[in-house]
Amino acid sequence: MLYNALSTLGMSRKLQSTMTRQQMELTRANEEVSTGLHADVAATIGAGTGRDIALRNLFDRTDEYVKTTDLLDGRMKTMDSAMTSIIASGTDLLAAASTGLGQQSPTGTSLQIRARGVLDQVVGLLNAASGNSYLFAGTALDQPPMRNVDGDKSGLRSPMQIIQDAIQSATGGTEMPKTAAETAAVIARLDDLFAVRDPATPAPAPLTDTFEGGLYTGTTARQPGGAASPRVSGRPAESTSIAYGVQANDPMMREMLEGIYMLAAVDTSKMNVDAYPDYIKTAVDKLSGGLGKLREATAQLGIQRAQVATLAEQHKTQKAILSLQIDNLEGVDPYEASTRITQLEAQIDATSSATARIAKLHLTNYL
Repeated sequence: MLYNALSTLGMSRKLQSTMTRQQMELTRANEEVSTGLHADVAATIGAGTGRDIALRNLFDRTDEYVKTTDLLDGRMKTMDSAMTSIIASGTDLLAAASTGLGQQSPTGTSLQIRARGVLDQVVGLLNAASGNSYLFAGTALDQPPMRNVDGDKSGLRSPMQIIQDAIQSATGGTEMPKTAAETAAVIARLDDLFAVRDPATPAPAPLTDTFEGGLYTGTTARQPGGAASPRVSGRPAESTSIAYGVQANDPMMREMLEGIYMLAAVDTSKMNVDAYPDYIKTAVDKLSGGLGKLREATAQLGIQRAQVATLAEQHKTQKAILSLQIDNLEGVDPYEASTRITQLEAQIDATSSATARIAKLHLTNYL
């Protein structure tokens, strides 16, 4: 005689196991809908995992270049703005100083005051920073490159005092030259002070301070021994490195600042008629020469910005393509995932109902 063995406990456990699996699948499906990605990418794409990893690595590298180009463009933009403002201020001063080339002007005092104002402005602009990095300091990015005209808390002589002392050392102690010969001596002394030189060698006597260290405290133009110091550069692409921008100790800056300091340190309206012509002409020539070269540097910076912008667009385009390729591998079809969720919910409801019915069964139902 045959009997049908019926175990409500066994059926209940099997349904419970089924429901647990369905709930895990439902949780995974909900996660995929919310993230848009397969819950287990490697298990889903199988042999495509290697390609997915390679694409991810390339995407991350491209993203870093996007950030680099954005940073470079920001630094270049701020630098360009500062240089343009310096050129504008210097050009106004040059126009005012040039009126005195033909004949000594009684408004020399106002020219000195004006030059001093431009000097303060130029020094402030050369201390411009982008983020925590000073733009015109060379590789010494963590400190302002120019000392304040009236000095600082270092205890050193102020830049203006250094200039005035240099003038007096050439004139024999007077605050301005009185003869053409003294003017020539003053110009030669200031040229020595502003000259590019090996930082390991002492200042040419009788100078004790020079431009670097006395007026400028950023990266020196040369390293001890005379070799050129490294320039600030950026790497906006795998095989592209750009040494960009201007340092406050570049020759054009020295030349421009020497001309401004000459106008700011002396009241040319009180200068002896013999000493005046060469002094004012030299100051104007240096200011004009420095500004002309600074305009060329600004144009070159514009070309470099355009190069960086082109690379930035290329990186962003590549990043978008890589993102699409990665999404094709890792992404989940939201409609398919939503359908799967609906099916799983229906299956869980059915399993729950079956479990409930089994729980109500008793042996008396079959006796």
